[in-house]
Amino acid sequence: MAGSVTAWMLMLAAAGPAAAGTFSIAPVRIELQGSQRTAVLTVHNDDAAPLVVQVSALNWTQTGGEESNAPTRELLATPPVFTLPPNGEQIVRVALRREPDATRELDYRLLLAEVPQPADKNFTGLRVALRLSIPVFVKAASVGAASLHWRAHWLPDGGGLALSATNDGSTHQQVSDFTLHFAGSEALARGVVSRYVLPGSTVTWKIAPPAGVAHDAAISIRGASDQGDFQADVAFAGP
Repeated sequence: MAGSVTAWMLMLAAAGPAAAGTFSIAPVRIELQGSQRTAVLTVHNDDAAPLVVQVSALNWTQTGGEESNAPTRELLATPPVFTLPPNGEQIVRVALRREPDATRELDYRLLLAEVPQPADKNFTGLRVALRLSIPVFVKAASVGAASLHWRAHWLPDGGGLALSATNDGSTHQQVSDFTLHFAGSEALARGVVSRYVLPGSTVTWKIAPPAGVAHDAAISIRGASDQGDFQADVAFAGP
């Protein structure tokens, strides 16, 4: 299914095989705004056995660099529980139950979780309940943009470099990849872990810098995001 994400898990199970269904969803994220306060999500069962799936709406924040989710009634997903027939589909309708904020984006997540069913009496392996979370963004009533400011500091005992992005804007920005450039060196450090930076929040990456880079070298960053390519100087906190 184009533009979808499949719930999956890889694990080593020495005691026996692992059993789990698989399902995919489309689209991979939802954006609401103004009078457009509803959306449709398609969930597809990629397995030959039926699956029971539960959908939960969560508030999404980033506090102290940590992701946090809590149940919310501001977002409604129906049906909240459903059975997917083998290789079948289910439409989930998503609706915002409040007004958009006047000046700042609202951020939520939809959690889709498989509800484990009783195992066959002859099954001796490990059952795995699959969970998949997708972002839901509600644009502010006023026009806004993300505004990332970058800062770095060296971690003690050779632990590498901590690179932080603080979003002083009113909407999120998804940083997909970037390279760090160090003054006086042609070597680069790369970051390939995609992260959302929510408005008013800070996200940190731990980077392994090239060998021999001076700890007082000026740093600049170039990267890609859902807002387009970007480049900036990185404020440096020193050793």
